[in-house]
Amino acid sequence: MTAEVTVGLLGAGLIAGVHAHAYRACPGVRLVAVADPVPGKAERLAGQHDAKAVGDLDDLLATGVDVVDVCTPPTAHADATIAALGAERHVLCEKPITRTMDDARRVLAAAEAAPGLLSIGQVARYAPDHRLARDLVRAGEIGELRMVTHSTTSSLPGWSEAGWLTDPATSGGPLLDQAVHGFDYARWVIGSPAVRVHCMAADSGAGPATYTLSTVRYESGAIAHVECSWAHPASRGFKLRAELVGTGGRLSWDNDHQMAGVLHAREGDPEWWDALGDREFTRELGAFFDACRAGGPPPVPAVEATESLRMALAALESARSGRTVDLTTWEVS
Repeated sequence: MTAEVTVGLLGAGLIAGVHAHAYRACPGVRLVAVADPVPGKAERLAGQHDAKAVGDLDDLLATGVDVVDVCTPPTAHADATIAALGAERHVLCEKPITRTMDDARRVLAAAEAAPGLLSIGQVARYAPDHRLARDLVRAGEIGELRMVTHSTTSSLPGWSEAGWLTDPATSGGPLLDQAVHGFDYARWVIGSPAVRVHCMAADSGAGPATYTLSTVRYESGAIAHVECSWAHPASRGFKLRAELVGTGGRLSWDNDHQMAGVLHAREGDPEWWDALGDREFTRELGAFFDACRAGGPPPVPAVEATESLRMALAALESARSGRTVDLTTWEVS
């Protein structure tokens, strides 16, 4: 691959816009084309980044781009990823890897057979606080890790096209859209397979199972508590809290709003200033493009993202049944 990496962006929603903004901070990366089925969306995003709007994935591939960045709803991840890998392109696919385990297995098989790299957008691994904490754990700074707590709470997201996030069949609800970050991060830091998941969930005005609390046991004996919610007041913003407890110490941090700032005017609602594009997405995308140039390995392997999906799906099943799911024997499609 030449020093320049060319990218085709599939999807033109909020996360696609964050990715496109982050490309600008990645040296030698050029966004060539954007595709989205909703009229006008690809044109708007492409126009902001000196790219061209095209009709669909086939048109993206026809431009000859090196990388396809899949930023669609998760029910569309598998087919797009498999097609792009089959066309011998590198692929970055947003989390969760797919909506179902059957689709994830299809993606894994395609990735094993393809010459290109596949990495999954588990961006929490690249948040500066999350990565530093993981590095400190690996360096033995808090002894043997015994417990991870990861909490993300917000109001119901209102940015998805036609409200697809609010449709559990498409998004999987907050457990697949939001808590999958916590499941992935805990597994990455603990470094041991999960063996049991128990989840309690409550309905709210935001929809079914929109407040959840999951407990995970790992083969090493460590445990994780993963909390997520779409049931909090909009005025509270997005709240993240994390804690790692080891036999020799404790690490904790929180991001009160996950934003650059907030304006409290004399009248009206608070105004939040979004800084997503300036934080972990730039690091995530930069690591992926570096891996493409080097020929691998992928920063977030598909097999690891599949394990995180399986944990989130097991939490959904536990919330539905009221029973603990034994991951050593549980099978789901």
